[in-house]
Amino acid sequence: MTSTVLAISAAYVVLGVLLLTLGLFSRFAWWVKAGAIVVTSVFFVEMFFATKDLRGWPRSAQLPARFQLLWVRVVEPDLKSSNPGAIFLWIEEVDENNVPDGVPKSYRLAYSRPLADRAAKARDEIMAGKPQQGLTTDPDGSDTQKEASPGETGLRPEQGVATVDLEQFRLLQNIQRVEFAPMPGPTLPPKP
Repeated sequence: MTSTVLAISAAYVVLGVLLLTLGLFSRFAWWVKAGAIVVTSVFFVEMFFATKDLRGWPRSAQLPARFQLLWVRVVEPDLKSSNPGAIFLWIEEVDENNVPDGVPKSYRLAYSRPLADRAAKARDEIMAGKPQQGLTTDPDGSDTQKEASPGETGLRPEQGVATVDLEQFRLLQNIQRVEFAPMPGPTLPPKP
């Protein structure tokens, strides 16, 4: 993958130098030349972020709905170094027949104590020789609970005290809910 990233970077450098050379000796207006330089520079930055997955860095994107969990690493938060912590998952997406696609991918999830506990338990099960599957639900999925107003719960907010609904806070952050369970065997086609 490193050679791919280097080849793409070299191609952009050659293209940028060619564009700069043509721009210096052309009779275009100065604003056209400046615009071409800015657009080329923006694509250099875009290329850097677009090739993150090629370099093996963990993704921060949404997890697939169903996957086989291969390994977990939990990095605890550290207040001393201002590290918020993270949970790294190495997974393989599975199809509707529970067959992995064979392409492991790395994901980085925001740290939370409940997710860290579930992930560590799933890692222990993997170490015991029991494959684990992951199931995710979207924050806007049907399993989210209805928001209750203070009148419905019978609680009255006190003056000067802020109350935080953690479920709504999780939804605002667009965090998926991840559960781990034993990996079922693949669904085989019916025999004739």
